[in-house]
Amino acid sequence: MEPGEVVEVAGMAVLGKFNVGKSVALGIATGIATLGMVSVMTTPKPQPVVLTTKRMLVLGIKVGIIDQPDSKIVTEIPREQLRAKPARRVMLYQAVDLTDPQGNKVTRMKFSLFDGADAKKFAQVLGEPPAARVAARS
Repeated sequence: MEPGEVVEVAGMAVLGKFNVGKSVALGIATGIATLGMVSVMTTPKPQPVVLTTKRMLVLGIKVGIIDQPDSKIVTEIPREQLRAKPARRVMLYQAVDLTDPQGNKVTRMKFSLFDGADAKKFAQVLGEPPAARVAARS
């Protein structure tokens, strides 16, 4: 943490898009290689995400019996470069679309339904891009 930096929101979220084609191809290749004896399904892992007064951090994760946040910073984005559209429910998770200040989509954060409050906090703290504010008022 830098001097004067304060943590505003922290949570676990899946970042980016899940590549269905890649997952299906891996399952088919594994099935062929093992003559159908083994099946593999991949799912993205939630990562620790921290929003401070100066930046957004994506931390590494220690994989074990219980996954725990690591102190390694995987991604660091200055706070002034991010905005967020309001959190919304999509199927079995809460989605928050991160945008740049002009409203262009950067990535999607997916929170479990149980972490819906964290999704709403991230969206509120980052604030909406200008184009989304105008559309919401109409």
